[in-house]
Amino acid sequence: MTPLNLKRLLTVLSLFSIHQVTFAQTVDLSSVDEFFQVTSTLLNGKEISAEQWRSFDRSSAYREFAERTDSTLINTIRSSIYLAFGNGNPVEKERILNIPQEEMNRHPEEMLQKLILINYLDVNDHYSSLRTFREQYDFQALVEKARDRLRSFLEISPDSVSGLKPVYFLFISADGKNKEEAIYLDFNLIYKKTEAQRADFLAHEYFHNFRERYENHDFNYKNYLNYSLDAIQNEGIADLIDKTGGYGKYFTEAGEPPEMVATWVRLYDQAQEDLERLQQLVMKYAKGEMTEAEMEEEIQDIVRFNGHPIGFFMASHIVSAGYSSEMLTSFYDPNEFYRLYNEAARKQGLFQLSEEFLSYVKGLTGQYYH
Repeated sequence: MTPLNLKRLLTVLSLFSIHQVTFAQTVDLSSVDEFFQVTSTLLNGKEISAEQWRSFDRSSAYREFAERTDSTLINTIRSSIYLAFGNGNPVEKERILNIPQEEMNRHPEEMLQKLILINYLDVNDHYSSLRTFREQYDFQALVEKARDRLRSFLEISPDSVSGLKPVYFLFISADGKNKEEAIYLDFNLIYKKTEAQRADFLAHEYFHNFRERYENHDFNYKNYLNYSLDAIQNEGIADLIDKTGGYGKYFTEAGEPPEMVATWVRLYDQAQEDLERLQQLVMKYAKGEMTEAEMEEEIQDIVRFNGHPIGFFMASHIVSAGYSSEMLTSFYDPNEFYRLYNEAARKQGLFQLSEEFLSYVKGLTGQYYH
């Protein structure tokens, strides 16, 4: 698989001049300020100038989308701003808000379009409070709390989490992402969480950042199978930081639409069946009974949402079976994660992976992890 195709598969001037946009190079709010600049213009019944859009596009977080060859996402962001804060087409707004779950499952770009618009409409509902939060909240203190949470979760020394990435805040969909240059967090999502939830959420992303130091990138990006096996462990363990109350509670509080919440809960509940499907698929590929392209296409249907539901199911049962310490010691080695899950499954009467599958995974990882 080419790097371009793999990437496709894995795919989404300060307003307050008295405040610093960056804090010790760890927090950047320039995209939040630019968002308030353009949306306040629309709310005042004025048009956004070309220079305002250029400034918006140059801000730290939105620049990543504006500079892409494919302009779909930045155009979706702009059109959603007009729909939520200006005089956007009401028919188009209703069409997006009524995109059914089945359609979103088939077309991720439509799912993101709907989630962005829902989030922006929510922002408009408490616009003044969000601007006050921007002015008064201590974002640097949040960074420190999140680092403390990660240290506590992994039981590591304070020095171990030095050099973590800066945090870029923006308004997009209610989520966060660890990217190469920074961690991106939706400002509205952080605003709506409790202080403990905020620290947990950022610590989740810091976990991905920290794990990068230990995971083997040659293994992860050799092909989509390797990536998926790793992502299941990566996201599963990270979800233990901020989703211990379950997906239903977490995504409802995050403001996800009910059909999306139901999808996450359903995928968690069917994780054993999906693990069995994944095993069957991998073994068919290993025996030469299907091509790599065929295997990749089917994996996407099984490993939904980057492996979160399957991984969280596995990690939760590893913990409840008493293997938390072993899991966190080997938090970057996929082979150990699948082995520990099988030990937990044996104890708890869950679906067990076959020795043939475990041997195959061990063979895949053997030359990369020792």
